[in-house]
Amino acid sequence: MLGNDSRLELITEDGSVWIKEYDGAQFDLIFADAWPGKYSDLEKTLELVKPGGFYIIDDMLPQPNWPIGHELKAEALLDELKGQANFRMNFMNWSTGIVILTRTS
Repeated sequence: MLGNDSRLELITEDGSVWIKEYDGAQFDLIFADAWPGKYSDLEKTLELVKPGGFYIIDDMLPQPNWPIGHELKAEALLDELKGQANFRMNFMNWSTGIVILTRTS
């Protein structure tokens, strides 16, 4: 059972609060599947990726459940990610639209 695995720590907190307050080690992988770490708190989240590590997001292709105007936010996010000097980006036109960034330094 996952709850008994010493390698796992479950945290239940507002994601944005946790990102802003976290001051521990960087991560090999961050999968940002919610607003915090993706559309908000992006700069801090990207700082938490180790060199050689991965930042992954999904739902970057238009979705039928997107609210009006969300496509503009998604496009702005992609533009911001493309401009990250310390990352290489790969957009996968697959499933819901997967974006994988690898930190280079």
